[in-house]
Amino acid sequence: MNIRQLAAFQAVMTAGGITRAAEVLHVTQSAVSQQITMLEQNCGFTLFDRRSNRLRPTKEAEALLVEVEAMFRGVRKVDRVIAAIRELSLGAISIASFPAIARSFLPRTVARYSKVHKDVQFHLQSMRSRSLIDAVATQQADVALSFMPSDREETVSLHVQTLKAVCILPAGHRLAGKTQITPQDLEDEPFISLGPQDQSRVLIDTLFDDHGVARRISIETGQSDAACTFVAEGVGCSIVDPISAWTNAGPDILVRPIQPTVEFKIWLIRSRTAPSFKLLDSFIEFLTEEMNHAEYQAL
Repeated sequence: MNIRQLAAFQAVMTAGGITRAAEVLHVTQSAVSQQITMLEQNCGFTLFDRRSNRLRPTKEAEALLVEVEAMFRGVRKVDRVIAAIRELSLGAISIASFPAIARSFLPRTVARYSKVHKDVQFHLQSMRSRSLIDAVATQQADVALSFMPSDREETVSLHVQTLKAVCILPAGHRLAGKTQITPQDLEDEPFISLGPQDQSRVLIDTLFDDHGVARRISIETGQSDAACTFVAEGVGCSIVDPISAWTNAGPDILVRPIQPTVEFKIWLIRSRTAPSFKLLDSFIEFLTEEMNHAEYQAL
C-alpha cells in the first residue's frame, strides 16, 4: 500500500462515497476506485460492500480508518514542525558566556529574540572563559561569548567586539570632577582588584606597571559585579569592563573613561565540527547586531 491508496480510502470514508471523494482529491472517480481496489488487494480483505452502486464500509474499514487518520495527523504534525524549523521558530540553543554579559545583556537579548521566535528554547550558562571554551569544544554549548579566543582545534573564534575599560568611583569621590582617569590619579587609592583568574586582571596590572604606579589593593574579588558593589559602598575604586559598569549603574557609582585606554576583546566561539544549524546562525546574527547597538557602548 502507499500514501495515495490511504488518502483515497480516507476520502471515501469521510466524504461518504467515491464521487465526493474524487471532488475532494481533485481526481477522477475511476482513479479513486482504482486506488481503493489496490488497497484491498494489499490488505487481503474487503473494505467496502458494493451493493446497489453504493459503497458500505465494513468493520475492517472502520478499524483501519482509526489508524489511517492517526497517521495523517502525524504527517500534518511533521509538516508543521518542518515549517517551524524552516521559519526559524522551533529548536533549542545552548549559550555559555562570561558572567558580566550573562547577568543582564544576554538575557535581554534572548528575550527580544524570543518575542519573534516564540518556540525556540534557550539554555544559558554563566562560566569563566576557560570553562566555556571547553563547553563549546565538547558540544555542551552551541555558542559562547568569551574574553579570550579559543585554543582548541574543535572550535572557531570570531572577534565580535572590543570594549574599553572604565574606572568606577564612589559617589562624592575626590576624583569625581575629572572627565577621565589616569593611572597616576589612582596611586595609593584603595583599589578593588579582580582576581588573578580573571582575564582582564593582566591587562589592568600592565597598565599600572607600565606607568610605574603603585596601587593599594584593599580587596580582591573574582567577580566584576562584586567589585561594583564594593565601589558603591564607598570601599574604593576599580577598573572594570563597561558591561559590568552599565549593569550595576546607579547613583552610588561614577563611571569615567581610562586614559590610556585598556581594551577587552569579546570573542564568539562555536564548534568547528558540529552540524550546521540555521537557527543558531540566525541568533548569532541577531546577537552581534544587538552588541553593536548596546547601551553599554555609550559608557
